[in-house]
Amino acid sequence: MIIIKCRYKFCLHEDKDVAKEDAIKDGSAYFHKDCFKQKSLKQEIEAYYIENLPQTTIQLLRKAVNTLLYTNNYEAGYVLFIIKKIHVNNLVINNPFGIASYCNEGRNIKEWKKIQTNIEFKSIKNEIVQTNDDENKVKFTYKPNDKKWTDMI
Repeated sequence: MIIIKCRYKFCLHEDKDVAKEDAIKDGSAYFHKDCFKQKSLKQEIEAYYIENLPQTTIQLLRKAVNTLLYTNNYEAGYVLFIIKKIHVNNLVINNPFGIASYCNEGRNIKEWKKIQTNIEFKSIKNEIVQTNDDENKVKFTYKPNDKKWTDMI
């Protein structure tokens, strides 16, 4: 088993070592699966903001996103959700640091948790549970009675 280092600057693991079999290769660099997912989401956040929201420098945008993710400990998916919500609902935002005020709103946090719960519920609902019916069956045999109710009298 070959051990290599995760190349993500903000690696989510204390131990940056990752087995080569478990790592994701991007170019010549290797990443943990969750580190690569977060890196991809950050790139998607930057691309979406630049295309759809007010102009800003990339350095300022990255600083705002890194503050949200690593100082305020928001999930990258949640930040992307907020940015898309700002664009779709035509909410006011003047610079990337304004995203934090929308991230802090309780109704947005509740909406995000509700969406995540529904996604998890759908994935659980789609799982197929098979049981062995032979063990749980009750055998019943019907024996007709030749007596009539009038015979009791």
